[in-house]
Amino acid sequence: MSKGVDSIRLRGKRIGELPLGTGNEAIAQLPDAIKQERLNNIATINAKFPTLRIDYIDSRIVECRENIDRVNDTKTAQATMIEEYTGLIAQCEHRDKVIAGLDSSQPTHETKVKALKKAYPPYNVDAMRSQIVQCKEAIVRCDDVVRQEHDSITEFSEARALCVQRDKELAQYGAVAEGS
Repeated sequence: MSKGVDSIRLRGKRIGELPLGTGNEAIAQLPDAIKQERLNNIATINAKFPTLRIDYIDSRIVECRENIDRVNDTKTAQATMIEEYTGLIAQCEHRDKVIAGLDSSQPTHETKVKALKKAYPPYNVDAMRSQIVQCKEAIVRCDDVVRQEHDSITEFSEARALCVQRDKELAQYGAVAEGS
């Protein structure tokens, strides 16, 4: 079954089957009908596909990847801080064990304690443990952000594929996407 301009019938007859006067009048109006059919097809294509531009989508995908890189750098920094603080806590605990094991009745006790405190600076262990907890929470949040960015990349990639299809279909009518 024909559609569009090919489906035009006047009094049940195709344009080529019409009497000469009526046929010529109909033929004269065909360019307008063809133009309108083209515009209708373009509007239909634009309506069924996303309105985004491909270069915009590409820039958003690049931005998502950059965000992932930055967040992964943050995760690495947090993991490094956890390692450093864990090592410092272990040193402080070792220092405290050694100090506790010293005989306080010895005359060199104070000298040994000072030497140990100088060798192992007196960090606030409770504050470092609290910071480790915060770092672990930050890593979990970073993982959530990375997951969200990957989801966004997937959505943008799907939209991009649709926009490429839209642009191919519009090209058949010599048109480009709105906003391009």
